[in-house]
Amino acid sequence: MKKLILLALAGLFIVACQEKQPVRFTTSSAEISSYKKGIEAYEKADWATWTSMFADTAKIYHNNWDTPASAAQVQEGHINTLSNLSSYGFDKDQMVYEQVLDDDGETWVNFWGLWKGTMKANGKTISIPVHISAQYVDGKIVQEYGFWNMSEFVDEMQALQAAAEAAAEAEEEAS
Repeated sequence: MKKLILLALAGLFIVACQEKQPVRFTTSSAEISSYKKGIEAYEKADWATWTSMFADTAKIYHNNWDTPASAAQVQEGHINTLSNLSSYGFDKDQMVYEQVLDDDGETWVNFWGLWKGTMKANGKTISIPVHISAQYVDGKIVQEYGFWNMSEFVDEMQALQAAAEAAAEAEEEAS
């Protein structure tokens, strides 16, 4: 009986001393909550809150792997693009967040969403699937990689410009 008790205690000791493995995947965390606040800030054009998510030295790669931008540069690009829209935001039913701890011990938040924007000039709605991965260190984004296809937006902007040029040309010919 003593041997059985000692064996049970030894087993409990071994189990209790084993190193607890970190959570490698989750759909709820402080970082995910932070990223959700960043998406909300983007949708409200609250750029102070949006930029506060990023570390001062953050490198942001949107639609490229090689040329990083700062949060201020990305903000400027967003403002420029969004100036052509009467409304924009993500479809709340088409948003997915996850956090992973990779093999190097880095914390990444992944986001998938369906972005929709309505053109000011003609009311056309454009839908663009978006994927973004953001690396967090000490509660701030230090790297972000985002990929989406802007061709529908670019095509619409080119069509609007062509129509404006044609109208100007017709007006010039009429006078």
